[in-house]
Amino acid sequence: MNERRLVLGIAAAAVLAMAIVAWLLLSPGWAVRALDQMAEAQLGRHFTAKGGAHLDFSPLAIRFEEAALAGTTETGERLVTAKSLVIPVSFGELVSRRPQVSALALREAEFALLIDERGQASWDFPAAALTGGALRLTLEQASFRYFDARNGQALRLANVDGVLGIAADGSVAFNGSAVINSHVAQIDFGLKSLPRVNADGSPLELAIETDAASLSFSGRLSTAKVMNLAGPLSITAPKPAEAARWAGLALPDDVTLPGPLNLTGALDSAGRAYALRNAALSIGQLQAAGDVVADLRGERPRLQANLNSGPLWLDALLPASGAEAGNWGRKPLPTTLLRSFDAEVNVLAEAVSMGPFTAGPSRLAATLKEGKLNASGGLRLATGGTASFSTAVDAVVLPPAGTLTLKAEKAEIGPLLSALTGIGALSGAGDLSAELSAQGRTQEELAGTLKGSASLSLAQAKLAGIDAGSLVSALNTRILDGWAAAPGETPLSSVTANLNIADGVAKITSASAIAGAMTLNISGTVDLLRRALDIRAMPGPPETAPLPVAVAVTGNWAAPRIYPDIPDILNNPEGGFARLRTPPAPQPSSQPSTVPGN
Repeated sequence: MNERRLVLGIAAAAVLAMAIVAWLLLSPGWAVRALDQMAEAQLGRHFTAKGGAHLDFSPLAIRFEEAALAGTTETGERLVTAKSLVIPVSFGELVSRRPQVSALALREAEFALLIDERGQASWDFPAAALTGGALRLTLEQASFRYFDARNGQALRLANVDGVLGIAADGSVAFNGSAVINSHVAQIDFGLKSLPRVNADGSPLELAIETDAASLSFSGRLSTAKVMNLAGPLSITAPKPAEAARWAGLALPDDVTLPGPLNLTGALDSAGRAYALRNAALSIGQLQAAGDVVADLRGERPRLQANLNSGPLWLDALLPASGAEAGNWGRKPLPTTLLRSFDAEVNVLAEAVSMGPFTAGPSRLAATLKEGKLNASGGLRLATGGTASFSTAVDAVVLPPAGTLTLKAEKAEIGPLLSALTGIGALSGAGDLSAELSAQGRTQEELAGTLKGSASLSLAQAKLAGIDAGSLVSALNTRILDGWAAAPGETPLSSVTANLNIADGVAKITSASAIAGAMTLNISGTVDLLRRALDIRAMPGPPETAPLPVAVAVTGNWAAPRIYPDIPDILNNPEGGFARLRTPPAPQPSSQPSTVPGN
């Protein structure tokens, strides 16, 4: 028994040795010719292997080096090139020189999917193509390159690993991975008919999964006139800024966007212009619906959107500045983002909120072109009244510059003041207007260069946290440190103020507040950059005023020193208050005296 096995083994080895010798003696050129004949018969294309054919033993296979399949013309660019092509064979196929070409392994292959000026595609095969049976291609570090000479559209997919199947009916399927903009993407691709792609179009199923975003599409792919995708699209991204960079938008590294992002709609693309109709958008707390168009044909991407939204939370859209309590932010604002793309966005929102400020139905519009942003809006406030604004930011100049025009009428001003300035103590209904401009790369620089004017007029207002009457009365005997020294609130029947602002310092040109029987006439400056006050408030009328001199408020606006405006009172409080309690000397009469007898 053992002798028989030994004989059979020797015979098998001898046969294998004879086959190898025959392969070497008769030249491997027959394998290249055989594959060329198959390609010519089935695809109408020639096959070449510049590096020749070689025999691999484990497993048994024919390996072609520097293999290529011709394009639409012999002299044109080749449809497929590969560093190596391996075809598994059986011993019988090797001896008969008839390998079954159904499973191929390609290493470092490049597929050139090209369309010339006449609209002929490199993958357009004769009508009898693919009748020879299905193909299963195992790809290792392959790449796909698409170029349309009619419009210059170019796409590239690199580092592709996976299995590409081409059925006899022309359907194509791929499952594997690729690197897209530095992110590894898992790809599941199904095309019903390759021949129909460059004709009336073919149904397509596509799913892409990366760490930055997930995308799924189910529709039709056509390249007859221009690459066109039509059908439902869904995109999800936990971090929208990373997803935008993955999609090719050059966002600065320090830019973040609210998330997560969910976007669905009916995609209809033409070349590098992508329209999403009846889109449903969710980004952070924002829920919106409408049409979105992304045009990538120009030097800068261009975004167009017409949306109807639910409540629009502006806080989430404002860039982080690094601001903390007591100081302005010193983190560079992402103005470079404004130079990254162009946009035209219109939003009709059910409500708009920013901090404590809330408006009802509002219309917002923004246009961004070549680094210059113009935005405007009309707001119907939740508490009554209206507000409108317009703003412009020029991110092209250095440092970046911006302007803001704001007008509110018959509006509850408290929430608006709090949202814009952080001052939440004053509330009341009335009018507010401001025309401001600034330049800088940080919030701190903007505060230091702010200039313009502002005016305020309120009726039936309230000053929360401060009892103005008690505060002024207390100044008869002591210096106060901070507003909390006179807690409570102050009803105000009227408040008016006018300010001129230059270099971050607001000069009060005129201001007054009426609290019961007391009127405060206010003057001085507010240093916005240093968050400091240097103001004087004169109580009146003189005959009923609780203090005969002006009230001085100086220092940090969160906790200033408050004292009677008497010279040197801070250095000599005792002497100052003594002078305060001393009634003024009677002034000599200016009337001429009458002398009897004269």
